[in-house]
Amino acid sequence: MKEKVSRRKFLGVSTATAAGAVAAAAVVAGIGGYLGGQAMAPPREVVKTETVPVTKRIKTGYIYVGPVGDFGWTHAHDLGRKWADQQFGNVESSYIESVPEAESAGAIENLIRQGADLVITTSFGFMDPTAEVAAKYPDKYFVHISGYRSGAAGNAPKNMSSAFAEFYQLYYLNGLAAGAVTETGVVGYVAAHPIPEVIRHINAFVLGANYSYKRRTGRNIKAYVNWLFSWFDPGKTRQAATALVEESNADVLAFTEDSPTTLQVAEEYTTQKGRRVWSFSHYGDMRQYGPNAHLTGQIVHWGPIYLEFYRMVATGTWQSVDIWTRIGDYMPFRWRQPVDKSTMGNVDGTLQMAPLAPQVPSEWQQLIKARYEEMKELLFEPFSVEGNDGVPIRDQAGEARISGNQRADRDMLWNMNWFVEYIESELPKV
Repeated sequence: MKEKVSRRKFLGVSTATAAGAVAAAAVVAGIGGYLGGQAMAPPREVVKTETVPVTKRIKTGYIYVGPVGDFGWTHAHDLGRKWADQQFGNVESSYIESVPEAESAGAIENLIRQGADLVITTSFGFMDPTAEVAAKYPDKYFVHISGYRSGAAGNAPKNMSSAFAEFYQLYYLNGLAAGAVTETGVVGYVAAHPIPEVIRHINAFVLGANYSYKRRTGRNIKAYVNWLFSWFDPGKTRQAATALVEESNADVLAFTEDSPTTLQVAEEYTTQKGRRVWSFSHYGDMRQYGPNAHLTGQIVHWGPIYLEFYRMVATGTWQSVDIWTRIGDYMPFRWRQPVDKSTMGNVDGTLQMAPLAPQVPSEWQQLIKARYEEMKELLFEPFSVEGNDGVPIRDQAGEARISGNQRADRDMLWNMNWFVEYIESELPKV
């Protein structure tokens, strides 16, 4: 863990200087987010550069773990692919969808045989096969999404990179909204697999929900988690979401699963069963699947990350990097804005928030927007004492994991294998 540090402190600039600074776009600023585990600061002034001429038409292949019509994870990746293709122009891209993780190496090699210069694999379980194939084809380039093996980290070939658009900050904001509207004081979570990515999202959501609910009522939130052990299974998701409502009395349901099923369940309870249940968008804007039950949600724009790699390959400027974007990255203006001018809800960087439901009380809407703006500059972080209403963050055994001025650093976030104390369900042993 590390001490709190804002982007301003990292840069060594005053508040007055920071307020007037404008960051250049990603093509100028270079790779946003985390590079090799370190926060990259935005430029302090607009920089004019000449665009590097594209001298090579490239072929790019994508490996998807689910169907492009899942309206979640894979759908968002495919939208990012199309956006990057349109922005870049001199590219031919293709994809293979619904690839089982055990068969991913063969799918990657298939794309190579079809002439792909760059292969992008988009599931945690594709990590090791991507590294293995990359070692076999040193004249090709590979990007793995959601893992940690890259040449920049020293444990995979130099023609391989890693990237991720990280959501834990957005999940905390979702939690603030959940705690602001829950009537039962119980939130539920439908979770795919017990890996650190999902665990930190659950913990961040619950910390946010506890913060707002405790401020409202003086009581701690209760949270329950039902596991799917699958990324895409609408049938199991429906059962898990229904059980959280019927058996645990949850009236707000978050999820990490690649379909809008949980939101659809919430909509059915709200409009057909006379029981108010809220849920969220996940990866894509899912409001159409639950217009009366949609609270807010996390939306990703993968396009800027993909465009970064297209440029590297086409211009012969490849670097093996580890990109980890959070709120503030790939934005044209990275300094926080006043609440009344917050960019939350806009197409802004790689991470976006879906619109807040009007039922979220105005004081909580103001706080959610303020936290969003503060996180642009690392002035606020969910995994901190401040994010837990001034008390240490403890696990289910009562051990203080974060106290004082500490924040979870990337190592803790990427290896998180414990639940916060407000979660009633057990964490599966894997």
